[in-house]
Amino acid sequence: MHFVSDRQATGGSRRRGGSVSLLFCLALILLLPAICLAKGKSDPVGNGDYEVKLGRENAAANDKTVKLVTNAAIVDRVNRIGQEIAAVADKTPVPAQWGYSKLIPFKFTFKVVDSPDVNAYSLPGGFVYVDMGLLKFVHSDDELAGVLAHEISHVMHHHMLKLLREQEKTANSTLPFILLLGAISHSPTSTASLLMAGNLYMVARMNSYSIQAEEDADHTAVIYLTHTKFNPVGLLTFMERLARKDNLGPEQNLGYLRNHPTTPARVQALIAELHQLHIPLDRTVTDPELAAQVAYDQVNGVHLAEITMNKVVIARLSDSNGIAAKERADKVSTTLNNLFNDNLQLYELNLNPQKDAVVARGQAIITFTPADAKANNETVTALAQGALDAIKNVIWKQQLNTTITNTPQVSPN
Repeated sequence: MHFVSDRQATGGSRRRGGSVSLLFCLALILLLPAICLAKGKSDPVGNGDYEVKLGRENAAANDKTVKLVTNAAIVDRVNRIGQEIAAVADKTPVPAQWGYSKLIPFKFTFKVVDSPDVNAYSLPGGFVYVDMGLLKFVHSDDELAGVLAHEISHVMHHHMLKLLREQEKTANSTLPFILLLGAISHSPTSTASLLMAGNLYMVARMNSYSIQAEEDADHTAVIYLTHTKFNPVGLLTFMERLARKDNLGPEQNLGYLRNHPTTPARVQALIAELHQLHIPLDRTVTDPELAAQVAYDQVNGVHLAEITMNKVVIARLSDSNGIAAKERADKVSTTLNNLFNDNLQLYELNLNPQKDAVVARGQAIITFTPADAKANNETVTALAQGALDAIKNVIWKQQLNTTITNTPQVSPN
């Protein structure tokens, strides 16, 4: 099951007697799930041996078509996080919203694929793959844990077996109708069109099940993560950033070929889930790029601590009144992170009457001193006003990102 994107392969050749060839190929495609399940008719869901066999065979085939990463540090990171979550999943029953709830402990294997795609996928029996593009996209171990928990959920709720079972049902019900249409048609072109229509019908049906599988995997991942040291909000910040990436990219009208819930829809479902579980939405914890950062420098012999948020400079503080610049900046950054996690709003920000501090909710966020003014070659009031404007800019940028995240793409009719 793919986490973010699908890999597709197409191909074909022209032959005479196209109607017969198309009928035969389509019949084979439609019957394939039933053939695959024939060996495991009694398995959905048995003791897991069939899933492990199916997964191992497909993993071996997959490994022949991709380039695996062997860098020990990269592979060990994925395996360490994945195995910790897998240990929880193997002993934590979570009712399946879609799939099968039977708890079967699997021995999980995690591999990294040398691909730029922001993608991860899993095979039955516990074989999980993560693309390098995704490892570069995540901002923390918490976010990576969210993705791995999602893939582990696909395995634990036996989604592939469920999908094959439902596909078998659809194939059995549509095949006679499609073959009849082919038999009564004398035009290769019209036969091809009818066969294609039948195939797309099955694709549309299967994709609806895939949507349910993705929703179940998101839900189950959050439950697993609550039993680990990893913050479930990591899955949320990952999905929010992915939603912004999707919405800012070229619009794609997938229609009935879309096989995942829209990312904004998944974001909203995750937020509702986290609220229901009373988990604080501490986004600055799971995505360090959203948090206040402190960097230290020395300019003309003066120690300065620069505070930034979302690549916006908030202030540069110096040693003052016996307090080191680092200590002052760390205190400011902690205050900012707490306020932003608690949904700080633009209207709550102001300057104090002395116009030397930025205040919100009855407390000073940052107070400037003459030492700061001298080090920055600015007045105290100018520094305070600049910090106020910078914090408001950060809030505005985050609100804009939230709007993009929560606005589904509208496909043209």
